[in-house]
Amino acid sequence: MRKIVTNRNLRQKVFEKVRDFVLFGEIHPGSKINEGKIAKALGVSKTPVREALSKLAHEGLVNIVPNRGSFKVKLSAKDILDVMAIREVLEALCIRLAAINLTHGEIQKMKAIFQDFEVRELGKEFSYYSDALQEFYSVLYNSTKNKRLVRFIQSMNDLTNVFRAFYFSEAERVRHSIKLHRELIEALERKDVDLAEKMRKDMVRSAYAYLLETAAESHISHPPDKVARRLPILGY
Repeated sequence: MRKIVTNRNLRQKVFEKVRDFVLFGEIHPGSKINEGKIAKALGVSKTPVREALSKLAHEGLVNIVPNRGSFKVKLSAKDILDVMAIREVLEALCIRLAAINLTHGEIQKMKAIFQDFEVRELGKEFSYYSDALQEFYSVLYNSTKNKRLVRFIQSMNDLTNVFRAFYFSEAERVRHSIKLHRELIEALERKDVDLAEKMRKDMVRSAYAYLLETAAESHISHPPDKVARRLPILGY
């Protein structure tokens, strides 16, 4: 981790770095988080790191056990299915609001995000595509003009974002994801709300199906195989 220069935004910067470490760092779900190691890497004391971990605990990303320390949250199969059910409802509402509010400029911006990708390279560089997806959904979610809805969706995303790296480790999945997102943009541009909503729900379901299918490798306990097989892999 890159060291942070001390300033008035120190706590926020530490929080962002610690959050990224918890979500994307090489630490398995259920494993203890080394506060001292993080603090040293960032060039700060343990205090802002502990404050960041406390905040992440409120967001459901970290478990803090008294006298033992902080641990990366370990999702059960039921946790994944519960989050999926909530996400489907929230994403459907998001799509309907976006279809009403999206401007021509926002539609063009979303199209441009995927125009310059060399897909054969994306499978080797996940973070590049991850950044593009974040930019895409930032435009989509913010077009709803509903900040509370955006916060709810983002909190659900944070619980499972760590698994995107596994999902997009193959170039073919990245190609398919780009295809689906372009089709989603086209549906939104045509104001075909029902189709856009169905497409987004299918994306959500396929993503969570993948989480269930890779549960053993990702240290999530005992996924229900019937559910995993029933939901097709369509893209994030």
